[in-house]
Amino acid sequence: MVEAEVARSFVQLSLCTNALARSPDYGFWASLLPQSNRQTGFSLRSPTQRSSVEYCRVGFCFRYRLEYDTPNALVEFALVRSDGEQIYHSLVRRRKQINEAFSGLLLWRRDAHSSKHPWPYHSIAWTIACPSLRELDRESWSAVQSQMIDAMVRLERAVAPYLQCWLEED
Repeated sequence: MVEAEVARSFVQLSLCTNALARSPDYGFWASLLPQSNRQTGFSLRSPTQRSSVEYCRVGFCFRYRLEYDTPNALVEFALVRSDGEQIYHSLVRRRKQINEAFSGLLLWRRDAHSSKHPWPYHSIAWTIACPSLRELDRESWSAVQSQMIDAMVRLERAVAPYLQCWLEED
């Protein structure tokens, strides 16, 4: 009896795992993460079936997002900590230098929203024009992922020098 329940549970788990692996979201992130981890200064651990993956350290979050039904990918640095507004204002004072280091005009967003963080937060982001994940064919994944990773590397390098004093405090 117990063996049958265990076998049934194993089959259900296998079916869930196989369905997850076939999910477009999961597949997209599963192929992006190893490439990103080799090029950025942080390591994203596991793919997800959600529309984004992120690395957070003491409320500093670097996030990739591509919605299933909404076009355009987003690469974002988000401040999800109690002193986020103070840090954001400090970064805004260096906006020119950060935009130049990034080699583009970043989106400076106050009161951004995300399904992962129910409260508003401040962020600096870059948008990459592309179809929604549902419309993006697998052959195009690599090109979009390369653009996303390139933007993340540039964003990380542009912002990181101005975060050191807060990283040293925590």
